[in-house]
Formats: sequence, structure tokens, C-alpha cells
Amino acid sequence: MTSANMYNEFVRYFERMGELYKEYTKGMERINQLYTESIKNVEKTNELYRELIKTNERMTELYKDIQKINLDWLDLFWRPWLSKEQEMKDNTQTERKTQNIRD
Repeated sequence: MTSANMYNEFVRYFERMGELYKEYTKGMERINQLYTESIKNVEKTNELYRELIKTNERMTELYKDIQKINLDWLDLFWRPWLSKEQEMKDNTQTERKTQNIRD
């Protein structure tokens, strides 16, 4: 091989290395872009989880409020009837005691 041929071979090899490096940098840029997008997606997911947790806390508070309203309603609705029922039981027991004393 002559020196001119060796030089031309070296130039072709160097050009191929340059092309491979350009493809490598394009691939790395794409990987970097995908990595950046994935980080943004993870941040969005974290934000959605935070909102979900806040929503669940609000739902728990709402559930507690609904339970309180239900208990209040039951108390308002059934308390008079339960009081009357208790009075009737008390009266019945008092009458029995009085009858037992008489007998």
C-alpha cells in the first residue's frame, strides 16, 4: 500500500468515526429528551398523588360530617320515641313494684 492509499483509508475511517459519533450524539440527545420527559411525567404523577391524598382527606372529613349528620338525625328522630318508650318501661316497672308491695 502506498502512503496515499493509507492516507485515504485513514480519512475514510475517520469520516466513518465522525458519522458514528454524530449518530451517537443524536441517540444521546433523544435519550436525554426521553429522560427529561420521564422526569416531568414523574413530577406530574407525584402532583396527582398529592391531589389524590388531599381528596381522600377531604372525603374522610366529608364522611365524618355525613356520619355526624346521620347521628344527629337519628337522635332527633328517635330520641322522643325512645324517651317515651323508656318512660313506659319505667311506668310499667313502677306499677309492678307497687302491685308487689300491695300483694
